[in-house]
Amino acid sequence: MSTIPIILNPTAGRGSAGEREEDIKRAFVELGLPVEVHRTAEPGHATELACEFSGRGAEVVVAAGGDGTMNEVAQALMGTNTALAVLPLGSGNDFARALGIPADLGKAATTIAQGRKKRVDVGEANGQYYLNALGMGIDGQIARDYRTHRFLRGEAGYLLATVYEVFRFRAFTAEVVSGDQRFQGELLTVAAMNGPWAGGGFCLAPQARLDDGQLDLALLGHYPRVVRLLILPKTRDGSYLSLARAKLLRTGKILVRADRPLFVHLDGELLPERVTTLEVEVLPAALTVLA
Repeated sequence: MSTIPIILNPTAGRGSAGEREEDIKRAFVELGLPVEVHRTAEPGHATELACEFSGRGAEVVVAAGGDGTMNEVAQALMGTNTALAVLPLGSGNDFARALGIPADLGKAATTIAQGRKKRVDVGEANGQYYLNALGMGIDGQIARDYRTHRFLRGEAGYLLATVYEVFRFRAFTAEVVSGDQRFQGELLTVAAMNGPWAGGGFCLAPQARLDDGQLDLALLGHYPRVVRLLILPKTRDGSYLSLARAKLLRTGKILVRADRPLFVHLDGELLPERVTTLEVEVLPAALTVLA
């Protein structure tokens, strides 16, 4: 049996993932699987490593970290015969949740050992791939806050950043076009979802599936700041979609034009610069995963 490469992001989970290397090795040894752990050294390193392993003919590359780590590894595995496997060790782990991968390390390793392959859709935005969630507006700003302020940790950290932006974020005006459907008005967020959850468990698209060939486009309109605080709990269970200023539609292609540059996150990772124009589309069954 060939050795399975594991790409470990030691900074995932605010540094807790780096302390799990021996636990990772032990979990696979108990399953009789030979593994080799490779630690990333900087942003983008996971993509380089995954490209190298795939080029050598690896059947599977394991990404150990959070949604950002999965995102980096997937950039290299698109269009290859190498499958992505997931060890959720990050702060949010929304992609793993959408795949049904257990948070428990031993159970996640067992899922990989069973080797059940499936094809999932991938989103593409301004030329960059994403696996689970895209957020433009308040979602992008929250992701930026989370990455900037090191005291924010885990799901509680996402929640604190969200509460902060509920009071601080200024709504933007945007035109959103999808096929023959067009929306124009004041918005708090544009979320193009491949899976149901973002930000460590905020259920923005309850019916989204990773393999349905569609993106779930969620739009949330402008509300006064005090009202936003009342709306916040509804984004945890998806019930915010019943609000008069919320809209959800399923689509394959999206164009957004905003009135000011905004942060955009892809699986929690920020686009290099704030943008006013965003083009998004779904690539059906574009990636093989183990789940």
